[in-house]
Amino acid sequence: MRTRTGHSQAGFTLLELLVVIAILGIIAGAFSLYLIRSLRQSELRDAAYQLVGDLRRARTGAQKSGVINAVAITSNTSEYFLIVAGGTGQVRTLPHGVKVAPVDTTIILNYQPPFGTLDTTGVSWRLTSPSNPNLNLWVKAIGITGKVMVSATQN
Repeated sequence: MRTRTGHSQAGFTLLELLVVIAILGIIAGAFSLYLIRSLRQSELRDAAYQLVGDLRRARTGAQKSGVINAVAITSNTSEYFLIVAGGTGQVRTLPHGVKVAPVDTTIILNYQPPFGTLDTTGVSWRLTSPSNPNLNLWVKAIGITGKVMVSATQN
């Protein structure tokens, strides 16, 4: 651009600045949606691994103590009850308001001594994010071995 005096000036027009700001806004919006979804998935994984850890603790307790250890799930809440060797029990709460519900009707899981096997053929629980009901993880306990795993699919 030339001024009246004949000198040229470098710079951006208002329209160019608005276009750049609009593009940056679109990129920031898309990134924030991705970041929020990742955060929700992380919260769900934290809750699943807490439940898995307590189920494994109950299994190990049955193997070590020779006494039945149990986990009782309160359906569609964030709480469950862990009963370990010696009859001591504690209410545990899943973090971030994640809710747990049994896939079938089993809400109490008993680990039998001496090998930590289950008194059932197996059980699955669905963990659901409170902010997005479409985000789910499944925690599964295998009956014969009593082992526990986390899965992104129900089957």
